[in-house]
Amino acid sequence: MTKSGNYTVKSGYEVARNLSRPVCDHPSQGPSVTTLKAQAWKLKTTRKLKHFVWQCVTGCLASSQRLFYRHIGRDKGCSRCGADEESINHLIFECPPARQVWALSNISSLPALFPSASLYNNLDYLYWRGKEAGADEDSLRVFPWIMWYIWKARNRKIFDNLSVPPQETLDLAIQEEGAWRRANQREDPPAEPILSSHEAPAAQNRPLCSIDGSWIGTETRSGHGWLIHQGGRLLHLGLKGSRRSLSPLHAELDTLLWAMKCLLAIPMTSILIQTDCSDLLAMTSAPEEWPTFSTELTDFAYYRDRFTSFSLKHIPRSGNTSADYLAKCARNRGFCFSHVSSTVPDWLSLEESLIP
Repeated sequence: MTKSGNYTVKSGYEVARNLSRPVCDHPSQGPSVTTLKAQAWKLKTTRKLKHFVWQCVTGCLASSQRLFYRHIGRDKGCSRCGADEESINHLIFECPPARQVWALSNISSLPALFPSASLYNNLDYLYWRGKEAGADEDSLRVFPWIMWYIWKARNRKIFDNLSVPPQETLDLAIQEEGAWRRANQREDPPAEPILSSHEAPAAQNRPLCSIDGSWIGTETRSGHGWLIHQGGRLLHLGLKGSRRSLSPLHAELDTLLWAMKCLLAIPMTSILIQTDCSDLLAMTSAPEEWPTFSTELTDFAYYRDRFTSFSLKHIPRSGNTSADYLAKCARNRGFCFSHVSSTVPDWLSLEESLIP
């Protein structure tokens, strides 16, 4: 099961793999290419090109040699230059039209270093060593597109009998990389207008409630903490120690429900609740996808409808240190209790507290 309680093909596959996995890993039979395969998925390019580079590393690309060894086709030679075998490395790096594309690019070509007779050495160079050899990052980031359009040019030769000039192949790669990069650039948010002293933003007048849960599998208690600020002033806080929740996510949801009940009891019916748990936002916006938490999410819907204004917002963990501290203190007490007040309890060390 996934953490949401749903069965998926992926979760079933993981269970099957764990059941069939041997107790000991087999000894390594040579140098590992795991790092090269993993790096393919970290490239700054489209998902299609990440998969293409990964196919090159794993030997899954349908070069003539690979097809011949799988008894698909009778010729393992290169259709572009007539070489005896068209390996993946030959297709992408060693075939004369491919070599011309790399030579025309701004990526430094060094004898016996790049391009070389080893596919792994070539990818290692493009991943990492190229920078050491003096190639700049702007030039290196184009290489997935260069590899892709070399592959496309080879296919046009085989299927359409058209020879694509190396310069055209390179120009296409550069254009596509530039278009993708511009489309994925993060736009700077518009500058916020400067407010005068009497024009306080509306959000500043709205109470903010920060919540957090604390859960450790080896302990018998969960901790829950929340605190409310308005205009930089602490209004209320709550700490609770309870029996250990079923999971860390249950602890976070229990904290949210308890905070909502306390807010309604104060009463405070207009609130913005902040949490560092992104799963809380996911499950409250699509409860039908989280059947494991159906009871708690029904309670959430009931309490939410009693607020006149209610919002749930995700914040980074670094911005939620006060609620995190309260939750951990509550858990560390080791027994069940509840404290809701407008002041910090005497037993909570003010020197260690992160509450402003």
